[in-house]
Amino acid sequence: MSAASAIPAARSAGTMFGLEDQTLPGVLSVEAPRAPFVPVVFDSPHSGLDIPDDFRPAVSAERVRVSADTHVDDLFSAAPDIGAPLLKAHFPRSFLDVNRSLRDMDVTMVDGVWPHPVRESPTARRGMGLMWRYAWGNELMHDRLLSVAEAEDRIARYWVPYHQTLRTLLDTTYARFGGVYHINCHSMTAVGHAISSDPAGSGRPDICIGDLYGTSAGPDFVAFIRETLRAEGLSVAINKPFRGAELAEAYANPVLGRHSVQFEINRRLYMDEETRERTAGYSALKAILTRFSRTLAAYAVQQVGVAK
Repeated sequence: MSAASAIPAARSAGTMFGLEDQTLPGVLSVEAPRAPFVPVVFDSPHSGLDIPDDFRPAVSAERVRVSADTHVDDLFSAAPDIGAPLLKAHFPRSFLDVNRSLRDMDVTMVDGVWPHPVRESPTARRGMGLMWRYAWGNELMHDRLLSVAEAEDRIARYWVPYHQTLRTLLDTTYARFGGVYHINCHSMTAVGHAISSDPAGSGRPDICIGDLYGTSAGPDFVAFIRETLRAEGLSVAINKPFRGAELAEAYANPVLGRHSVQFEINRRLYMDEETRERTAGYSALKAILTRFSRTLAAYAVQQVGVAK
């Protein structure tokens, strides 16, 4: 479902971002390649911590941010130095989650009839849909229902420009090389929790790579990631506990050379989950991810061959 058809009244997202540094204040930023361009795109959709001025949650700003992928944008900050753009969201995922389809709207949060298509959504049922019903556990994010206009405005101002920007980055890269490798960057709690898809208390690997069971990325690419990270001493699982979501699915087509994976990092490797402060392992993990990014760049260039 296109953003245009889903939200007919949505405002224009403005400039379509190309391969230059760009910022849409409070919404997103793009760091452009600072080295020869390679067929790789990184995005960090959940690392935003800026609370929108017109957001009136029923919980503290700290509770709004508790689900954020804090520091993930910095862990992958070497991307531009290896020739790949890095797209970052600035707003919290619990305010609006760009890694959800527009059809994952939780209509129980809306005052009135939601006039756009929805689907049966396990994430929305758990309170983690397009807009989060809960801050965490059973803490309600809002003390009121959202108006239809308010929810539509969030989509128009945040979801639409993020998706348009990512699509432009992927399409620009694909047009240049005839192939593109997309790393959708995330973090995960050390164990499953009350509103996760795996049971509360479930142990998790160091890294989870989600390829939507082989439909968003080719098997050779996934195997390359797994083996490169295992060589660094990390445990790696595929599609468990996370198979990937909207941003890995929406723009991928491995048959045509458009590969996308959801890359989840266990937070115990680099941060205190209570305070969100960096731990002693942070620098070592960032160095591993920088080496991985460089190896990935070489792999991608080799796969697409000589650029067009």
